[in-house]
Amino acid sequence: MKVTQEKLPASRVGLEIEVTAEQSKQAYDRTLERLARELRIPGFRKGKVPRQVLVQRVGTTALKANALEALINDGIQAAVKQESIPAIGNYDLRSEFEVLLEKFTPGEALAFSAAVDVQPEAALKALAGVQVEAEEVTFDAVRVDTVLADYQKQMATLVPVEGRAAQLGDVAVIDFAGVVDATGEEIQGGKGTDFQTDLETERFIPGFVDGIVGMSVGETKDVKAQFPEDYSNEDVAGQAATFTITLKELKARELPALDDEFAKEASGGQTETIAELRETLEKRFREEAESKTKANRKEAILTALAEQLDVDLPETLIQQEVSAIINETAARLSNQGVDVKKIFTRELIDSFRETSRDEAIARLRRTVALGELAKQEGIDIENDAVEARVRELLADFPNPQQIDRGRLTEIVAEELLEEKLIELLGDRFTITLVPEGSKADAADEAEAAAEEPTKKKASRKKKTDETEA
Repeated sequence: MKVTQEKLPASRVGLEIEVTAEQSKQAYDRTLERLARELRIPGFRKGKVPRQVLVQRVGTTALKANALEALINDGIQAAVKQESIPAIGNYDLRSEFEVLLEKFTPGEALAFSAAVDVQPEAALKALAGVQVEAEEVTFDAVRVDTVLADYQKQMATLVPVEGRAAQLGDVAVIDFAGVVDATGEEIQGGKGTDFQTDLETERFIPGFVDGIVGMSVGETKDVKAQFPEDYSNEDVAGQAATFTITLKELKARELPALDDEFAKEASGGQTETIAELRETLEKRFREEAESKTKANRKEAILTALAEQLDVDLPETLIQQEVSAIINETAARLSNQGVDVKKIFTRELIDSFRETSRDEAIARLRRTVALGELAKQEGIDIENDAVEARVRELLADFPNPQQIDRGRLTEIVAEELLEEKLIELLGDRFTITLVPEGSKADAADEAEAAAEEPTKKKASRKKKTDETEA
């Protein structure tokens, strides 16, 4: 068999394959033998159907098509093996099947073209001195006071308010009903009776709570409000509305003192004093800040590493990674009690495959980059270290015998290798910690700057259209 290779984009290899006359004859004969075994024809024992009867029953074209398909499959597999091609996934036939079918004559040579995806060739640029910025999350002492204030609010006693109007921070019991100003139609879900709510402006649409503030118990009032443009109910998003509100009761929160008794109750008996509760909260928030900073640093390092990678990813790997993302999402939702069989329709999966493509490529680039780095540096993880971590993890499972130990071992080995490579890159890269949110702000500014020329162009076009009009 003659095979000619051609390097194609996206880590593909084109193959020009010429099968011999003997191979084409064998493919046709094997097809006849297979169909003779599979088909039941009245008057003949299975496997004993004469060739001329079989050809007459199946049809010459159908027989040739079956034989040609087998010849192509066998030819590509043989070519991949003969040329030692690191193929992955399925092949694509580049020749027109119908044209090949017209040319195909059993016992004569046949040439056709195909393409296969192969493992990508990857290369890393120099890593020394790469500049990396990672957002630093710092401990904010105000969080402790905020949490204690939330605890106070949760443990507060509600007492009736007398002799004054409603104000922010109160708890109100109201009847309300709303209509859309433009149509006068009632708002779906915009009606309630004996509805208790905190008078906090951020809890409702703009204008609603502000209209209640200043009302007296027993008073009924029409309040103007405005639904935001991005409101979840598209029928009323961006619409002005009027709510008829009756204030039926008004209560205020009587907050407990921040003392040791409060600390015991708020912590469920885990702390004895208010000082100990503060210390516990501060320690938790400091650890959270350090953990987030570490995660941001790791994310920045992996992003920078992927940017140093030169690789042409094959479609087979991309689609495999997309499938992995979908499976992970389905497993996560299933663990949350969601019936994924009902929500994962074919249309949703197709849409998900499209929207997950960029994430899949980003994940693949990181994986390939880490693998290339490990290969370059000759870094590997000792089996003893992997086994020790596996035993440690299994000890935390109530039913370790239900865990797939082989798969767990693979995951642990990958994680340990990644940790080691991140540590190496931390020494190679120049890493600068920047204030939290600064990178996001910079990204927003860059996006706005990129959109500006388009906005100016649209504005100029609008002015031109108006002038022509």
